[in-house]
Amino acid sequence: MIEAHQRDILASDGIASALDALDERSRRIVQERWLKVNDDSSGGMTLHELAAEYGVSAERIRQIEVAAMKKMRKTLIEYA
Repeated sequence: MIEAHQRDILASDGIASALDALDERSRRIVQERWLKVNDDSSGGMTLHELAAEYGVSAERIRQIEVAAMKKMRKTLIEYA
C-alpha cells in the first residue's frame, strides 16, 4: 500500500518537479514528444516536426531530449 502511494506521488509531483528543472525549450520538447496525446489517441510531435519548428536538425532535437531526460532522471532520484 505504501509503495503504491509513493509511486503515485512520484508519478504526479515528481514528474512536475522534474519538468520544472528543465529550461523552457527542453521542457517543451519532452512534453511534445512524450506527454501530449492528440484527440485521435496518437502521440505527440516527431523529431522532424520539432526540428522544423526550432530550425535545427532532428539529431539536435534528439540530443536535447536525451539531455533533458538525464536531468529529469537525476531530479526524480533526488525527489524519491
